[in-house]
Amino acid sequence: MIFIFIYFKKSDKLMIMKILYLIDSKKYNYHKRLADDFISVTGGNVIDTAGADPGKQYYDIAEEDPDVVITFDLAGHEFRTGNDTLSLNNIYTRFAHILFHRSSHYGRELKARQNLSMFTFIPSGEDAGICRRDLPEVPNIDNFVNISYKPESDSEQKENLANIALWWSDFKRKAML
Repeated sequence: MIFIFIYFKKSDKLMIMKILYLIDSKKYNYHKRLADDFISVTGGNVIDTAGADPGKQYYDIAEEDPDVVITFDLAGHEFRTGNDTLSLNNIYTRFAHILFHRSSHYGRELKARQNLSMFTFIPSGEDAGICRRDLPEVPNIDNFVNISYKPESDSEQKENLANIALWWSDFKRKAML
């Protein structure tokens, strides 16, 4: 008796995601460099919210129709509707708000109600449980991997890129189901 085994390789579909980064280079001078680091891992485009018309930029973001919007230090949280709610809540996509400072640094912006499709990543070492308790309008709070927002050496830069890749993989698994 002869057995013949045929292996079929299930083809992997290449999913290209449209990723948009919101930065504020005027308020945080390290955003452009960080965006370059993240884009080298994830791909994507950048919208710099520094000094632009919030209404126009909101529509620019919405017209991009991104699969994921990643904000640094809550860039874009200053975009508000007429009744002072967060305009980004009206864009149907996944958000990752990455904070590079302790949550207390952000004041009013971090206390705005966020949709369930928004994930807020606080610095490693800050207690996510306390933030969840103190920020009831922010539904998904998790710690962010250890990333230096101002890397001072090539080895620190390489470690940042590796940590960004780990975070991105974890974020896709959690948020994109």
